[in-house]
Formats: sequence, C-alpha cells, structure tokens
Amino acid sequence: MERSGNFYKAIRLGYILISILIGCMAYNSLYEWQEIEALELGNKKIDEFRKEINNINIQMIKFSLLGETILEWNDKDIEHYHARRMAMDSMLCRFKVTYPAERIDSVRSLLEDKERQMFQIVRLMDEQQSINKKIANQIPVIVQKSVQEQSKKPKRKGFLGIFGKKRK
Repeated sequence: MERSGNFYKAIRLGYILISILIGCMAYNSLYEWQEIEALELGNKKIDEFRKEINNINIQMIKFSLLGETILEWNDKDIEHYHARRMAMDSMLCRFKVTYPAERIDSVRSLLEDKERQMFQIVRLMDEQQSINKKIANQIPVIVQKSVQEQSKKPKRKGFLGIFGKKRK
C-alpha cells in the first residue's frame, strides 16, 4: 500500500506542478499583453506627435511661401499674414513641453521680426507707388516747361550758328 500512496502523492505533486506552470504561463501572457498595450499606446503618442510635427512643417512651408507675393499685398493680405503668424505661434507654443523653450521662442521671435519687416516693405511699396503717381502727374507739367524753355532760346545767325549775333 505504501507504493500506491507514494504513487498518489507523485500524481498530486504532478498536478500541483502543472497548475503552477499553467498559472505562471497565464501570468506571463497577461503581463506581456499589458506590456504590448503600453507599447502600442506609446507608439500611438509618437505617431500623433510625428503627425503634429509634419503638420507644423507643412504650415511653416505654406507660411513662408505666403511672403513670396509681398509686392502685390494690400492691408487685407497683411491682416491675413498676421492671423497666420499668430496661428503658427500658438502651434509652436504647444511644443514648449517637448523642446527647449529657448529654441521655440527664438523661432517665434524670428517670425515676429519677419512680419514686422514685411509690413515695412508693404508700407514702402505703397509710398513708392504714391510717389510714382505724383511723378506721373507732374511729368506733363515738366515736359511743357521744358518745351517752353527750348522755344525761348535765342537763335543765332551766321555760319552753322557759330558766328553771328544772338536774336531773340
């Protein structure tokens, strides 16, 4: 009988070991599943961050190309550019958490300076157009005065107009 008692003990021990092994496998599967979920969440955040960076790059390119037509701008275009710069500014502020604030602030100040200089260029172009209009309006008067001055010059008589007295 002792043999059968040891045999039953061995079977019980085997079942216990199998149960422990199944429990360890279940725990390991659950742990790996949670780890995969965490990695997928991290990948999703990285992907969203990458999309946001890509969006900012696209907006930055569109924004920089917007300044290419500055010679044709009016006040409405200046307001549109300012609104786009402010939108770009707020997009850049969201990255202060991820990137050093000094870098973000330097880009923001460069964009602000660019806007200021573009506004000055537009203002100078407007001034130049008004000066050109004034000149265009005064050209007929200047031409008329020069024609009158040419007709008032005295004529000379003599050989080739060199020798002779002046006449009025």
